[in-house]
Amino acid sequence: MRFPALLLACAAFLLSSSALHAQRLFDLGLKGGVNMDDLSTTFSHTAIVGGNFGVFARVKPPLLPGLQGEVLLSSVGSSVTVEGQTAELRSVDLQLPLFLIMAFGPAELHAGGYYARHLIKSIDGEQAITINGEKVSLSALNDDSYGILVGAGLRLKQFYAGARYNFGLGSIGTGPYLDDVKNRQAQLYIGWGFFK
Repeated sequence: MRFPALLLACAAFLLSSSALHAQRLFDLGLKGGVNMDDLSTTFSHTAIVGGNFGVFARVKPPLLPGLQGEVLLSSVGSSVTVEGQTAELRSVDLQLPLFLIMAFGPAELHAGGYYARHLIKSIDGEQAITINGEKVSLSALNDDSYGILVGAGLRLKQFYAGARYNFGLGSIGTGPYLDDVKNRQAQLYIGWGFFK
C-alpha cells in the first residue's frame, strides 16, 4: 500500500507544481557553489575554502516578497592555531535555509535563517587537540546549529546566481573552549530552475 500512496503523492505534487508553473509563481531546481568557511573565535584562525550543493524550491516574488527553501550539503570549518598547534576543524553539514526574497527586476535581496545538522566532523583528521593541557575531542562538537543569513541574487529566466553570508548563532561545541565559537560562512552559488 505504501508504493501506490507514494505514487499518488508524487502525482499530486506534480499536478500542483504544474498549476503553479502555469501562473509562473513556483520554481524548483539545483544549485551549487563555493564557500569561504570560517569561525568566530578568539583563537588565531584563517578561513578555508569549501563547497555546497543541493536543491531549492521557491515561490517567486512578482509583487509581494517570495519565499525560498533549500536542502544543501555544505562544508563548514576553519583553520585554527592554538598554543603552536594548527588544526582544521571541518564538518559536512546538511543545511536547511529558509528565507524571504525581495525582487527588484532581475536583482534580489535575501534574508532569513537556517538549521544545520553536522553529519561528518573532523579535527585535522585526528580525534583531539590540546589546549592548556586539556584535550578537545570530536565529542565536544555539537550535532547541530542554527543561524541567520543575508544575501543578494540575480535571476534571469531559469538561471540563478548569488552570494550569501551565514551568521551562526548556535555554538559549534561545548566546554570551556568551544561554547562561544560560532560558524561564519560566505557562499557564492549558481543555480538552474526547471521552470521559467
